[in-house]
Amino acid sequence: MLHGSVEEQPAPQSLPARRRVEARAALELALRIGDLLAIPAMAVLSHMLWYGSAAPDASQRVVFGAVILSAIVCFAIAPVYRQWRARSLLSDLWLLLMAWSVTFALFSVYAVLADVAGSVPGRWLFGWYLMGLVAMSGTRVLLRVQLHRLRSQGLDRERVVLVGLRAPALKLHRLLRGKPELGKEVVGYFHVQGDIAVRRDRDAPRPLGELADLPRYLDAHRGEFDQLWVSLPMGDATPIKDMLKQIERFPVPVRLIPDTTGLGVLNPGVHQVGDVPMIGVRQGLAEHNFRLFKRAEDLVVAGMAVLLLLPLLAILALGVKLSSPGPVLFRQRRHGLGGKEFWMLKFRSMRVHEEKSGQITQATRDDPRVTRFGAFLRRSSLDELPQFFNVLGGSMSVVGPRPHAVQHNNHYERVIERYMHRHYVKPGITGWAQVHGLRGETPDLRSMKKRVQYDIDYIRRWSPTLDVRIIVLTALKVLGQKSAY
Repeated sequence: MLHGSVEEQPAPQSLPARRRVEARAALELALRIGDLLAIPAMAVLSHMLWYGSAAPDASQRVVFGAVILSAIVCFAIAPVYRQWRARSLLSDLWLLLMAWSVTFALFSVYAVLADVAGSVPGRWLFGWYLMGLVAMSGTRVLLRVQLHRLRSQGLDRERVVLVGLRAPALKLHRLLRGKPELGKEVVGYFHVQGDIAVRRDRDAPRPLGELADLPRYLDAHRGEFDQLWVSLPMGDATPIKDMLKQIERFPVPVRLIPDTTGLGVLNPGVHQVGDVPMIGVRQGLAEHNFRLFKRAEDLVVAGMAVLLLLPLLAILALGVKLSSPGPVLFRQRRHGLGGKEFWMLKFRSMRVHEEKSGQITQATRDDPRVTRFGAFLRRSSLDELPQFFNVLGGSMSVVGPRPHAVQHNNHYERVIERYMHRHYVKPGITGWAQVHGLRGETPDLRSMKKRVQYDIDYIRRWSPTLDVRIIVLTALKVLGQKSAY
């Protein structure tokens, strides 16, 4: 029998939901308090190590306050505390490293602008940075150990009952089975008409009965699960209304799982304007705070890159000027965030020439238009360095889908499905497609489709850790590729 009755199912053995919620809240509070204590404590310890006293002088107290304020801002913008259980320990430590590093980068900017950089004790700050990073990392490791212990006792695990089993619900169940660190468990599901067919195998949730059996189940298992997830067709609200009316007397949290199959969704999310809820079907980065964090990341990385590369930029500019007559920089209209056009900067690598109106010809191997010095710039990707100024200006990001010429965009948007989804984020100097070897000429439609797939995958998976990974891979792989002519 595929769908058993409620009486046939053994009652799930679980601690009360209230205790599970209290355990999760205690861990969240412990993480915040640990950081709150570690940051000033490591400042005092570093001061004692270098100066032999715990009390800083007046100028050092200003430094202390500025760093603390920077940390508050960065840790609030970055998702350091939000959904930390859902991340792996390595991802959590990477995010901490990014937020803590940006904290000191912001203080460095303040020190330069306030003209106090010369009086800042560098040894103290460096010791504070390292010791604070070690202390907060240690807090996270200890909390992970405690988290595993609590989950083995059922304290930090949310238990979920499904009503209906459409494709998104089954996908969620498989995700939770494969990632127990998410701390959620599907107890089983109640069958409704229109559910997808599932076999009795390890991937299918346990059947708890028909929809009519749901009220009796809720009555028999009060406090033994945390949430009810409803997976019903979106076209007709009547079944959902009838189901909610049946369970009116049970104060259990209910969540809807919308079936967006076939809508070409991109980072779907739930929003509310006033008291009106909305489901976001297509958007860029999922949270506004993520966009703020990415902008801070861009300013720090691009600012440091420009300062460090100024001598090289001057040498390359001289090389371009001597290689052939014409301007040092090449400007070309590209589509950016939201499809808005901007002027992208590159070191000029070709001899000055004129294209036919509305036509852009991609560079090919042994292209006669490319100068000798330009060929070197293109092979090494050094021609892209002026785009750090685009990043500082806000039209580009360090990491994102590569911007294509306006004429190419106008062509490919008509022949490649979801091509314009790339413009839900800012274009980047380097990207997920480029570190997979997809750069330079695109001789056929298949090559461009593959690029677009990687670009959309990047938007869906974005995280600070992924950006760092792409930047490192760019330095190791892209700079030595031979695919750009």
